[in-house]
Amino acid sequence: MKVVSKLVDLELHIDRIERQGNVLLVHSDPKRSIPTTIHIAPSDIVELLKVMLKSGGLWQFLLLMPWLCFGSKKPGKIESSTDSNTQPPTGHQKWDPWE
Repeated sequence: MKVVSKLVDLELHIDRIERQGNVLLVHSDPKRSIPTTIHIAPSDIVELLKVMLKSGGLWQFLLLMPWLCFGSKKPGKIESSTDSNTQPPTGHQKWDPWE
C-alpha cells in the first residue's frame, strides 16, 4: 500500500493486524518500511465501507483483479526490424531517433 500526501510519501507493507479494545491496529513490516501503526476506530470502518460500496472504481478494480494479479507478467515482445534502407532521410523530414 502506498500513502502519498503533502506530509509523507510512504510505501507501507502490512505485517500484522490486531484488535486492542475497540480499536483495530494495523502494523507495518518494520523490515520493509518505516515502523508505522494505523489506529482504526469502528466509526472509521463504517465510513470506509460506505465509501467503498458507493465507489464505481472499487467495483471495477475488484472485477478486474484476477487479470491484474494473475495476468500475463511477460513483457511485450519487441519486434526487430530489418530495414535495408541505409540512406539518410532526404527532403523536409525531421530526424526521429526513436524510429
